[in-house]
Amino acid sequence: MKKRFLSILAFVLVLSALTACSGNNDKAGSEASGANGASPAAADKKPFTIAFDNANDVYAYCVKVREYLKQAAEAEGMKVLVANGAGDVKTQNDQIDNFIVQKADLIASISIDLDGSVPAVENAKAANIPYLSLLTHVNTDGYIYVGSENKQAGEVQGEYLAKVLPQNAKVLYMTGQTNDQQYVDRKAGLTEKLLKARPDVKLLAEQSSDNQKDKGMSLTEDWMQQYPQFDAIISQNDDAALGAVEALKAANRLKGVVVVGIDGSDEALKSIEAGELTMTVFQDAKSQAQAVVDVAKKLRDGEDPKSITDILIPFKAVTKENVSEVK
Repeated sequence: MKKRFLSILAFVLVLSALTACSGNNDKAGSEASGANGASPAAADKKPFTIAFDNANDVYAYCVKVREYLKQAAEAEGMKVLVANGAGDVKTQNDQIDNFIVQKADLIASISIDLDGSVPAVENAKAANIPYLSLLTHVNTDGYIYVGSENKQAGEVQGEYLAKVLPQNAKVLYMTGQTNDQQYVDRKAGLTEKLLKARPDVKLLAEQSSDNQKDKGMSLTEDWMQQYPQFDAIISQNDDAALGAVEALKAANRLKGVVVVGIDGSDEALKSIEAGELTMTVFQDAKSQAQAVVDVAKKLRDGEDPKSITDILIPFKAVTKENVSEVK
């Protein structure tokens, strides 16, 4: 009985040792590979985070930029945080402060105000978080700019109109908000290439449509009451231009009136194909969004933010003749 007991005890001890070795090997293997077969460092590493603050989700172009940005960033394994400034610079600045608290790796924003957005840039700099201003400039330094030069958008409009408008043409001008640098730059380009190049062209009125379709429509309705004849309506974005088209159609006055916008929104391209909107200045949302992600990749790979230069993407005139090239 004693021999039998010792044999059983020995067997139990050997079995326990084998089980322990197996468990240790499994644990070691698990620790070496991580939860998904990666190393512990790779498994625990947080994804690079882009915090994007939109100027205003009511603008179709801004939404398009946001969606392209999310797609391109997520394809690179990056995380994207999103907020909507809703056209209010204080709201946007507060949201950006929240992104700073969350320790985003890059803050990208369609900055709302030339001067009002300065605190957002400065706060990001103080936290050593790179700030990228998309589409709009800010009245300070130390940030990266990605987008198109807004003066060029006005120049493209002006060059086109200078060619197609009749002698002594009368034009109406829909603008964005006057505290927006886009407004200032686009007007400067239009003035240089149309109003100065063609002194015979008369600017009947200039008024803000807030770049919104419904306001573009109501403003055009008012203008039709005030001005019995005009040759063109120029808008600083497509949404308001499309509102002008709708108002002119409803009054049976679209024929003979040149209507131009800026952005190259999907709706604007369809309107050009239909022979309604005359021309838009195409702004490449997809390339702009990809440029933001390209900057993020450089930062993720350890490049010094100060060595990254601004990225400029040119505008392009789109009419019925070449609309198929950008669709």
